[in-house]
Amino acid sequence: MKKSAFIAILFTAMSSCAFAQTTPIDSLQFIDASGMVKINQIPSAPGYQRLANTYKDEVRPPVWKLSLNSAGIAIRFRSNANMIAARWVLKFNSMMSHMAYTGIKGLDLYALENGQWQYVRTAIPQNKKENENIILRNGADVEREYMLYLPLYDGVDSLWIGINKGAYIKEPANSDMLDKKPVVYYGSSIAQGGCASRTGMAFTNILSRELHRPFINLGFSGNGKSEAPIGKAMNEVDAALYVLDCNPNSEPGIIYDRTVALVHQLKQAHPYTPVLMVEGYLYENGYFDEKMHPLNRAKNKESKRAYDHLIASGVKGLYYIPGTDFIGTDHEGTVDGVHPTDVGMERIAESLKGMIEKIINN
Repeated sequence: MKKSAFIAILFTAMSSCAFAQTTPIDSLQFIDASGMVKINQIPSAPGYQRLANTYKDEVRPPVWKLSLNSAGIAIRFRSNANMIAARWVLKFNSMMSHMAYTGIKGLDLYALENGQWQYVRTAIPQNKKENENIILRNGADVEREYMLYLPLYDGVDSLWIGINKGAYIKEPANSDMLDKKPVVYYGSSIAQGGCASRTGMAFTNILSRELHRPFINLGFSGNGKSEAPIGKAMNEVDAALYVLDCNPNSEPGIIYDRTVALVHQLKQAHPYTPVLMVEGYLYENGYFDEKMHPLNRAKNKESKRAYDHLIASGVKGLYYIPGTDFIGTDHEGTVDGVHPTDVGMERIAESLKGMIEKIINN
């Protein structure tokens, strides 16, 4: 065979292969997810953002921009589709050097199997604002309950879920994630989900699945500072529990006063709703950076001082959990000495799970 003929055949074969790979998604019917059931979101927040538009002039500019990230928000639906895809438009097309794109701006699909949420697959982003990806191929023609997690460190302007023709998407029939009061979790980049490899692995999302309860993620990277406007937003929610985890982003000098004020703010609006204060863990890089652990300990000391004062002043339903061993003792739980890997995320979730269950079930 002549070389030119071989190249022509090879080009045709490659083109046919590429066509075969790209054709299926165009054959699907796409449904706008904006009309579907959303969970893990403050009810007043529009679209896929975490705060209502009224907060734009109340919070600091970086907090507002971070509130446009969809961390924790998920879509609940049921479908009998044997193929499921997604088309989504990102607000920023964010990038970070220490976190996978799948965690920053991908989508994670979970299915409810035998009463537990099981990972299906990730819609992988394509390093641009406009993305599409087939999540499930060759599935069974059976109805399942699904949950689709949105990006942790980017926002979503629009989202469409694709299914094979003849299949349907309906509202959930199972009440899982829909029939319990949420936990509202206020914290730092770690709480927002940095640096989980995919969106379902943020520790708040892990806890949500394991406890079968919505978790509203109010983690603001570098900006979780126990601020009153966020307390106001938290008070919008009739929660099962409020969690305060702002030590990582707070200087020791502001922790006591701001924590005391924030707890009083929450208790004034919801006197019977419990509040859990979470200590920061000792950063892994602090075993060699001799300034880090003294700073971690100084923050935790101020947090504990605030807790002791609040208890002594008669505040009820206030709890405290030390950050000891949150990410394990083998020093392998972080991506950069601070932010958890998936291993670290699972360990944080496990460290918090028992206390949260105990408080809620009390």
